[in-house]
Amino acid sequence: MWKKVLRGLFTLLIIGALFLWFLWTRLTLGSTEQITANVATQELFETRCAICHGSAVTEAPSIAALKLLPQDQIVAALKTGVMKNQAITLTDEQHKALAAFISEVDSEAIAENAVQKGLCSDEVGESGLSGYPRVDSWGMGLGNQRYYNHQDLKLNADNVSNLKLDWVFAFPNSSRARVQPTIAGNTLFTASQTGTIYALDRHTGCTRWTYQANSEVRSALVIGRDSTGKANRLYFGDFFAHVYAIDLDSQKLLWKKKIDDHDNATITGTLSLYKDRLYIPVSSTEVASAADENYSCCSFRGSMVALDVNDGTKIWKSYTIDDVPTQTGVNSEGVPIIGPSGAPIWTAVTIDTARGCLYIGSGENYTQPATNTSDAIISFDLATGQKRWIRQTMPKDVWNAACVTLTSRANCPENNGPDADFGAPPILVNYNGTDILLAGQKSGHVYALDPEDDGRILWTQLVGRGGFMGGIHWGMATDGKTLYVPINDRGLYDLNPDKPKSPGLHAVDISDGSILWSTIEEDRCGTFELRGCGPGLSAAITLTPEVVFGGTLDGWMKAYAKEDGKELWAFDTKRDYEAVNGVRAFGGAIDSDGPVIVENQLFVSSGYAKFAEKEGNVVLAFSIK
Repeated sequence: MWKKVLRGLFTLLIIGALFLWFLWTRLTLGSTEQITANVATQELFETRCAICHGSAVTEAPSIAALKLLPQDQIVAALKTGVMKNQAITLTDEQHKALAAFISEVDSEAIAENAVQKGLCSDEVGESGLSGYPRVDSWGMGLGNQRYYNHQDLKLNADNVSNLKLDWVFAFPNSSRARVQPTIAGNTLFTASQTGTIYALDRHTGCTRWTYQANSEVRSALVIGRDSTGKANRLYFGDFFAHVYAIDLDSQKLLWKKKIDDHDNATITGTLSLYKDRLYIPVSSTEVASAADENYSCCSFRGSMVALDVNDGTKIWKSYTIDDVPTQTGVNSEGVPIIGPSGAPIWTAVTIDTARGCLYIGSGENYTQPATNTSDAIISFDLATGQKRWIRQTMPKDVWNAACVTLTSRANCPENNGPDADFGAPPILVNYNGTDILLAGQKSGHVYALDPEDDGRILWTQLVGRGGFMGGIHWGMATDGKTLYVPINDRGLYDLNPDKPKSPGLHAVDISDGSILWSTIEEDRCGTFELRGCGPGLSAAITLTPEVVFGGTLDGWMKAYAKEDGKELWAFDTKRDYEAVNGVRAFGGAIDSDGPVIVENQLFVSSGYAKFAEKEGNVVLAFSIK
């Protein structure tokens, strides 16, 4: 009896031991497989991602910025976005594994909670789309003067020091905030890195409504108005070169058009609305794709496109480079080189109603042969798109991102650079009864051009030393008498090596280009300057009758006296905040878009996360009480 019981217990022990051994081996095998997969993903990240995002390519966002993005955004960037050429040999599983390895956020939960928590209550006032204030476009007028002097303005040199932070809105799942707000009455319009369009209450920051575009929006949302002056539409472009028209009453899509079929085409500059047409500048990300030695560089040509506002019908398209690119040779890896290419347009569009034309600034050529349309101010006929005249200021500028990578330079052209784009749009201004075009270049030069004489140069002034990010980068401002010039001058630059760095704000006499005063910003970065910090002004500036407003690469928002450049107010935006929509909120570098000033309020976006700059995700609203 006892022997049978003991044999039974022994049998059970053997079976249990075998089961535990089987379970242990399966768990160990699973753990080993997972560890192996993790090691493979880490190796993939280090060899295919970290090599650029760790500082080898200056334009690449930092690894810290990448961690702020949700997995679906990273997968989209790898499969169809800016990284598609670099990731073309990876499988779908590798795309997903890399995204999971990099991302540290839960995208769906964050976005959903943000929308629900940030919604306006019934007590919030009307949108006021018919009244003031009105900031309908990036340049605050067809001439891109960036000068705000409407009847509602209350900020001046005496009270600007009383500005206090009023509210903060944070973009969920974002590492940069680069869309300059536009305003109609009590509603502020902006957009996010994820392509979400936001209509916010101007006084509280609560969300009136949202609309989801296909991809990131990088420029201002242009407001259309009906015959009574009421805001009735929003127009904007996205990362994949789509143009949208949104009805403001229904918040529904009226139409959407793809305006360029090149795989790397994008819209960076803000479009312009005039009468029944939209004028859209077309740029590309191919300049970055060139960093891949296996990429056949380059085939993109910059262009201007005119669409009918009613249904998006294309009226005309005009390329900056007339010749279709063809193979001109092979790079050191045996990959075809194609040209001519480049001359992208990433400035906002300036409209000259008197002459029936528009003006833009172009960027460099990506590959040889160089053309006479790169680094130029170009005039296009509004009706036909025909180029009226071209005024090139820096010939033979051929450059792409392979020229600054620390890895392969296979696609870098010989005798490359100096990468002296016109990123700031030309400004049309009337000075003492005569129209003048004012243009600022990344080289640090400012030019006055005669629009009546094919852009003949009236005077030239070297204000900054220049640099890959300016010199003059995104936008100047003027009141018609004085031109206010933001200078970045970050990093090394060979074009004007004898001129000292001049980061800060400068006032230039429009009559002859003489410098009236300069306010040089001190270095607050120390050794961190090599990783994207800097005291200069790369972002566009904004002017009011008594004050110039500008933001710095190291995150300071500042107000300067118009007459002498004295600092009147400053606020360090690089900090954490409590956002009205409940999203983790943090500021960083101020770049690209400029501040917006209306009534007693100032609005600015903080955070950029490109060129190793400090990431951020906020719109900040200041006011005086």
